[in-house]
Amino acid sequence: MKALTVTCELVPPRGADADAVRAAAKQWGGIADAVNVTDGARASVRMSALATVAIMRQEGVDAILQMTVRDRNRIALAADALGAAALGVRGFLALWGDPVKVGENPDAAEVRDLETAELIGLLAGIREGRLPGGRELDGPPPAYLVGSAASAGPAPVDGLVAKLDAGSDLVQTQIVLDGEGFAEWFGRCRVAGVAERATVLAGIAVPRSGEWIARMEKMGARASAELAERAEKGEGAEAVADLIEQLSRIEGLAGVHLMPLGSPPELIRDLADHARRAFGAN
Repeated sequence: MKALTVTCELVPPRGADADAVRAAAKQWGGIADAVNVTDGARASVRMSALATVAIMRQEGVDAILQMTVRDRNRIALAADALGAAALGVRGFLALWGDPVKVGENPDAAEVRDLETAELIGLLAGIREGRLPGGRELDGPPPAYLVGSAASAGPAPVDGLVAKLDAGSDLVQTQIVLDGEGFAEWFGRCRVAGVAERATVLAGIAVPRSGEWIARMEKMGARASAELAERAEKGEGAEAVADLIEQLSRIEGLAGVHLMPLGSPPELIRDLADHARRAFGAN
């Protein structure tokens, strides 16, 4: 299985247009080693992530299926995981999921039958040939990565280590806007053995303005003063390219996870190419 250096993200459409998914799959699949498919991001109604993955696989694009515990119980989550594995999914990213109150249906019921670490354990168990409840799989167990998200901040890394203990071997971080802060966090991860146990990718997005950064900081991101100043001057793309260069020098970091968030595909392609050169993946 080819190593992951660059991943990016596809958000399913608010409709049933398979051709739109095919076009997006070709676009992002030509940029990244694998493409994440979001699962009801911001608690909004979109085409199911599993159906999106099925269309992407028809186009030969490697996919990472994001799965939240918000909308399905362990039976449905396991069934979707088996279906995705049958389609040849590259991996999964286990997430808690945005609360329904932030979306368009704030009165919808949340399921949350499992904690995120328990979903990781469920996915790892299937990979080992075991279904929830203990029954063995029919046929050989599937091979895939089990991913988890991490916030590269000042908090202890014990929570991330617990996700690895549950079976995660891929980590994609939230948006990184502070190279020095990330290096300090990753140093603690390295001491805890995270880099030896998992492929770690730093989350990257291009800041468009100081206002954009302020919104990201409300969601937990931390921006360096220099990057915020450059974003305010309209130099967000250049600042992120320099950030990727800085991150590539961190021992044990495998690459980046690019989140388009409205950035032009050409810019994301340029950043992906830059990341591969910086991380020595050409």
